[in-house]
Amino acid sequence: MLQFIKSNSLVAMLFFVVVGGFLAFLQTQQGLSYFPWEIKNYLIGQKLNEGFRLYKDIRDNTGPFATGFYQLLDLLGISLASNPYLAFGIICLQAYIFQTTIVKFDLMPQLGGLAFCIYIILFHLTREFYVPDPALLGLTFLLLAWKGIIQQQKTLLVNDSVFLVGIYLAAATLLFPAYVWLLPWAILSLLFYSGISIRQLILVIIGYLFVLAITSLVFSFRGNLAYLWQVYRNSAFEFQLISWNESKRVLLSFAPAICIGVWGLYKVVGNPKIRAHAQKAQQTTIIWFFFSFIAIANFPSYHRINFVLLLPPLAYFGLNLFYLIKKNWQKELVMVGLLLAVFFTSKQDSSVENQPVSHLPIQGKSLLVLGPEIQEYLHNKMAGPFVNWELAKPLLNELNSYKNVIIVQEYFDKDQPVYIYDSAGYFSKLEKHLPAITQQYELVSPKLYKKK
Repeated sequence: MLQFIKSNSLVAMLFFVVVGGFLAFLQTQQGLSYFPWEIKNYLIGQKLNEGFRLYKDIRDNTGPFATGFYQLLDLLGISLASNPYLAFGIICLQAYIFQTTIVKFDLMPQLGGLAFCIYIILFHLTREFYVPDPALLGLTFLLLAWKGIIQQQKTLLVNDSVFLVGIYLAAATLLFPAYVWLLPWAILSLLFYSGISIRQLILVIIGYLFVLAITSLVFSFRGNLAYLWQVYRNSAFEFQLISWNESKRVLLSFAPAICIGVWGLYKVVGNPKIRAHAQKAQQTTIIWFFFSFIAIANFPSYHRINFVLLLPPLAYFGLNLFYLIKKNWQKELVMVGLLLAVFFTSKQDSSVENQPVSHLPIQGKSLLVLGPEIQEYLHNKMAGPFVNWELAKPLLNELNSYKNVIIVQEYFDKDQPVYIYDSAGYFSKLEKHLPAITQQYELVSPKLYKKK
């Protein structure tokens, strides 16, 4: 198998694309329920197209570029069922960037399409990777920034195209806010391993700030700039410890990637076969890996897909095995072992917390859910902007504030539901502060209210 991949790079790459596309098709045919955050992203696109303002009306912490992507999907009528195809298309694009970077800058001897194939394989560790999540979208721009940095390190003749590195990193940050911690990685990599000047370093920062400034200007015109910065404070600059259960879950899912990456890094350390420019690329990737853990400490949630920024470094380190191991049968064994490990890891992915199916006796109705049961919107039309219950709940908990009462009143005036499902017991609070609204509803089944 390994000889086929190395000798027929284009054919091997097309083969893995076809196989991955078939697996994406199987995902759509198995009737699996959607992830809660997957439904939330879909609903964000809907509410934006209905005229609700991001962050001010829609209380969520998704990056603004990512919400624009979901808005476009809703505008084009692309449903949740297409997510596996979208995600796999993004993964193929990333694998192509990964492959061309290694080949173009001669980071390793000729390995054919192996870099592309290893990247595709590692992105089948869990079904969560079959969702076009902000972390996955932002990783595309991190890889473009990595390619730009390697390009500057190749000859030590840094040119003004480093401006693009800043733009790529800003785009990644606006897709997934915690990626802001990869900006120091880019600056240190250029300072340590290239001939960058102060002027060119300033160009990187200007490129980064330019994108942020344009985005801030747009949000300022819409009157929700303060909410944007609040989201970034909460999603990129709020350190928290990951629990042991969450850590164990991530480690078990990423075990094949971690094993091959750590093993490859161990083999490459101090090896005289690695050339000077390739050593700089290895060290640059190590710095990426280090800053990834700082970013992880600021994640707003610990879904496994948020950890995808670890996979490109691990894939790159793992490629060293197929270069430094001398005997061909051992390389073949490593490849077969990796495929088997990924297969069994993905098969054990039965503990994924999917949202249960809807149980409400209504379909196709305008519905507001006062609680975390976001799956109830799958067969109904969502009313109101509460796509993220954990962020919306504080607003309903503080209805003693006149400002919050006015906000909720405006939500109902703009998009009043036919049904209200009160799973968390907030209808009584609304009844106390907004009786003119609640008196229009009657209880028709447990926790379900209908407009008279």
